Amino acid sequence: MSAPGKPIVLLHGLFGSLNDPKILAAFGNADIHAPDLIGYGRNREANTSKLTLLDQARHIADFISGLGAGKVHLVGHSVGGAVSVLVARHFPGLVESLTSVEGNFTLKDAFWSGQIAVKPDEEVAHIISGYETDPDAWIAGAGVQINEWTSSLARGWLANQPPSTIKAQAKAVVAATGDAAYLDAIRGILQSDIPVYLIAGRRSAEGWDVPDWVNDLCTARLNIADTGHLMMAENPAAFAAAVLTCLSYR
Repeated sequence: MSAPGKPIVLLHGLFGSLNDPKILAAFGNADIHAPDLIGYGRNREANTSKLTLLDQARHIADFISGLGAGKVHLVGHSVGGAVSVLVARHFPGLVESLTSVEGNFTLKDAFWSGQIAVKPDEEVAHIISGYETDPDAWIAGAGVQINEWTSSLARGWLANQPPSTIKAQAKAVVAATGDAAYLDAIRGILQSDIPVYLIAGRRSAEGWDVPDWVNDLCTARLNIADTGHLMMAENPAAFAAAVLTCLSYR
């Protein structure tokens, strides 16, 4: 499948990063980027005490501007999907298309984030420490088969951010998606000239709380067979193919 003419920017979810060689290589010769959000990876030391999702959107807008390539195809997974919505809403001149990969549309999608957002810091740290004691079990819980690569991926994703980032990002996504203006922003994007694509794992698609009108107005929707919420870990090639297929459909 031919690569799109503009860069693709992947935005990760609540844990980890999509800047993994195997995930990126699946996109072939596409100009692909997977930046860290505030509080993650190279930005893990950032102050997240007052973090908002709009802060993350501004951060990504700065990253896109820094590429110097004009508009990009923005692809956001889970919480990254919510960040992508705000980028497209506030910085439409930077977005060629928007792909939501099981991105948060409602508080139902952010159910786990809602629980984390109100827990004491010590309890959040304890929960994540429990995941870190058995990374394989953590990622397998999402339906990912364990092999050398996915085991390494799980450890890397858990180590990519401190617990304080997880809580701050959880609070930020709950605040954003709980605001009626958020769905208004999505409707505005769908009614604009920015194509909007929806991608889900077949196993997890039914649990994705996509409003009917979003399904009706989106440019295309694709469910990836034999995968769940972490489809890029289960089958990087199928994930990349789904994104590229959507981007070829206008």
